[in-house]
Amino acid sequence: MNIGELDMRVIIQYPENSTNSYGESVKSGWSDYRTVWAKAEWKGGSEGDDSDKITATTNVVFYIRNLDLSDFLDGVNAPTMAHRISFNPQTVTKYYYLQAIEQIEGRERFVKIITKEKD
Repeated sequence: MNIGELDMRVIIQYPENSTNSYGESVKSGWSDYRTVWAKAEWKGGSEGDDSDKITATTNVVFYIRNLDLSDFLDGVNAPTMAHRISFNPQTVTKYYYLQAIEQIEGRERFVKIITKEKD
């Protein structure tokens, strides 16, 4: 992979939490972590029943430069599977939820983020 293949802008987002009246932590929205250049590869999808509702899922792998996220994998600001990627390929913003993160081509090259969108 070369740097020229990273031709799409994506936003990595993390969940914002607040405390309800019972003292429980609840998700209250999303905040942007970072906007980066990425390459997107669609890996197919599926359709099935989920709680009496037909749902479709799309699997997408995003590749980003590791240098763009120097603190992304440091253990302090490391993402959880609660993070998502906001992607707007054709003027319709879609959200892809993280499934796995892998470093590829050495520590200083690229990060592969495996995601799933669920309709």
